[in-house]
Amino acid sequence: MTCQNLLSDRHKTCGTTLKQREKGSIRVFAVFFHPTASVTAMGGAEKRFVEISKFFCGRDDLELTVLESFPSLLNLSGKNCKKYLLPFSFHGKGWLTTYLRWFLWISRAVLKSLSVVNHVKPHVIYVSNNTLPNLILGCFIGSVFRLPLCVVVHHVDLSFSNPKNSRTCGLYRSYRNIKYGRLVSLIKTFTFYITLSLLRKKVNTIIAVSNFTAKSLSSNGVSEVKIFVSGNAVNSKLLHSVKSCSDKKVFDGIFVGRIAKEKGVFDLLEVWKRIVKARDNVKLLIVGTGIELASLREKVRELNLENNVFLRGRCSDPELYSLLKSSRFFIFPSVFEGWGIAVAEALACGLPVIAYDIPALRENFGACKSVSLVPVKDLEKLGSAVLKVLNLTEREWGRLSKFSKVYSKRFRWVDVAEKDLEALTFCFKSARGKKLF
Repeated sequence: MTCQNLLSDRHKTCGTTLKQREKGSIRVFAVFFHPTASVTAMGGAEKRFVEISKFFCGRDDLELTVLESFPSLLNLSGKNCKKYLLPFSFHGKGWLTTYLRWFLWISRAVLKSLSVVNHVKPHVIYVSNNTLPNLILGCFIGSVFRLPLCVVVHHVDLSFSNPKNSRTCGLYRSYRNIKYGRLVSLIKTFTFYITLSLLRKKVNTIIAVSNFTAKSLSSNGVSEVKIFVSGNAVNSKLLHSVKSCSDKKVFDGIFVGRIAKEKGVFDLLEVWKRIVKARDNVKLLIVGTGIELASLREKVRELNLENNVFLRGRCSDPELYSLLKSSRFFIFPSVFEGWGIAVAEALACGLPVIAYDIPALRENFGACKSVSLVPVKDLEKLGSAVLKVLNLTEREWGRLSKFSKVYSKRFRWVDVAEKDLEALTFCFKSARGKKLF
């Protein structure tokens, strides 16, 4: 039986179970570690949990308790929802500091979680993200209290130079190819190995955000039986309420994402330098923060692009959507993605999209007529795709913009949250081997 058939059969079973739950609530304890604004802006994984938690808090048959890192991103409303904030301050820069911050937060969160879980007495642990601070804490709680563990896996880094070779040596070379140093590449590869080991041995149920993520997990030894495919979406109501900051397009291209090498921002600058030679007045806006932001600023100066490339750090979602709607196209040369919320948001804002042809983006957006996917690291074709969009007439651009908006309507948070709830129910039932109540 295929993975897809297994998922389909289980979803039918869990859907029936959800309708029949009348005797009480399922108690969920969620782990939600996220970087501070000084490290990076709110990413796709954080946006996902913020939206899912809203849905969970609106249900009478679920009690949600969240242990969250400070400062809070959540605004939980509902009698069955509660959050515990874990204040934590640690200053520093660079990748090594990031990993040290993870370790220190885990140390504090372990102590806090012991008292919270003992008080709440949840039925299941829900880990919002497969980064190590979330995953290690979730595994610890699950082991100590013998509770079933459900983890959301957004993506696992695989070798983009040779997708069939997902072993650690190929991954190390991929990190080196995108200019990470030897030590950071080794640490990131080691982190990948630890993550996979925990997912294989300690996790009861996995929610993969895409079929690609699910296949990546199964090809690396994770049992297909415990993998659900859920998805991601966009906040359409908020997005459509926001207006463009100008009647005219202020920027030609816009990038939104974490400022890191794997997001392709340095490739983007190299391509934009070529574009400027052909059209000297083109403007690119880069929105986001991250460890590599200072290096990116230096690269902009080195390439003499100060009049053509503008950096905008962290901003709220309304500000982000306004900036998207003030641009002509979205460009996203990322080499590692599990789904691509930034792409979906750009489409919902009516932008054509240019991106690297990686599996997750091809799966979710390859059928959209306004999305152009080019071979990974092929800067010449990436530049050609940019020039093609820049040369569109207003009528041609308008047609692509309409394609983008229509396509984005298929991504709804309510559908994603329902699937997550099905997975949580399956996680509890399969681990206990009995009815919920």
